[in-house]
Amino acid sequence: MKSKNAVEMIKEKEKERQQQQQREESAPANNPILEGFEIVASDSVPSITLDNQRRFYLSKSARRLMDVEPYEKISLAYNPKMKALALVRPSAGISSKEAAEYATSIYSIDRRFYMSARHFADKYGYTPSKAPYSFVYERGASDGSVFIFRLV
Repeated sequence: MKSKNAVEMIKEKEKERQQQQQREESAPANNPILEGFEIVASDSVPSITLDNQRRFYLSKSARRLMDVEPYEKISLAYNPKMKALALVRPSAGISSKEAAEYATSIYSIDRRFYMSARHFADKYGYTPSKAPYSFVYERGASDGSVFIFRLV
């Protein structure tokens, strides 16, 4: 097999870069024919449901968004004024004081993507008789470490 010299390698890299740039320029967001169109998600809105068994359930679209696996551990925070949940990964770049607080809020995702929410439901007055409660995705950190879901 003939080895490539430096000039051939540079030309090849430049060609790959130009092809990538052409692909990016022809993407829907930059295509004038698609001006005014919105991208339609193939799945439902990512959500978390608090059911009458006082468990959180992560919808398939939420699992895809958050890229979570069974038996993964995640912290949970709640804003009672906004009625919003924050799911926080250990990699969230938080201070040592916050890390200590989040260490007391470790939720384990089971194989069916449920998390126990008994203490949460009792503390914040989510009664099983009025369940299910749905929290829909609102926003998240760009690095995928925090996800905010608001009650609807």
